[in-house]
Amino acid sequence: MCTVTFVPTANGFVFTSNRDEDPKRAATQIVEERRGDLLVSFPQDAEAKGTWIAFSDKDQFACILNGAFLPHQRKENYSMSRGAMALAYFDYASIDAFMDAFNFEGMEPFTLLLYNAGDFCELKWDETDLHVRKLSTNDIHLWSSSTLYSQEWWLDRTLRFKEFVARQRPDQKEIMHFHANELPFVPEALQVLIGSVKPLTNIPVETTSVTSIAKHKRGYDFHFQRTDGKLTTHKSTY
Repeated sequence: MCTVTFVPTANGFVFTSNRDEDPKRAATQIVEERRGDLLVSFPQDAEAKGTWIAFSDKDQFACILNGAFLPHQRKENYSMSRGAMALAYFDYASIDAFMDAFNFEGMEPFTLLLYNAGDFCELKWDETDLHVRKLSTNDIHLWSSSTLYSQEWWLDRTLRFKEFVARQRPDQKEIMHFHANELPFVPEALQVLIGSVKPLTNIPVETTSVTSIAKHKRGYDFHFQRTDGKLTTHKSTY
């Protein structure tokens, strides 16, 4: 939910997401859910029962990050969880149909990355407006949650990741390894974001898992790996 990358490949892409969250909310299972004529697969949030990343058997995926542009003050109640919204996307025929029909009022700020058969888009909701940016599938992208990482941290991670990709031309498993070992959450990131002079301790946030979707000419490879080693799964679609 908090550090996400997209890497174009010769026959598709590798899309990878770190889940930086309270370990109590670590996914305990991978769910396959029928939504109309789609089969949607996703790691399920143990607390809210939604997800931060999901993909369907019809060349689609959705991935949610906390926050839009800046840190925000959380409210007590919201109209829907962001994880439930990520799944609701699959109820619409296209990204445009989702944006036109879904009611974003009352949602907590988010960054939502949507892919549908080559159409790639970033949606940011700041509690007032929906900001939409079309994305190129030919470029390397990196996102970080605005609730945990400053722009300086985002830029540093982006540069290091692009250097890694250019130097090594990694496959899906190597990208997942880089996410887990070079891009995990560290308290210093939040310390910089909030401007704390003292180091932060006892923060209930850590990188609990790495999830990756690779598109290739045969179909998709979906990998989910918890960092505590308690759950690892792999699924291929052809």
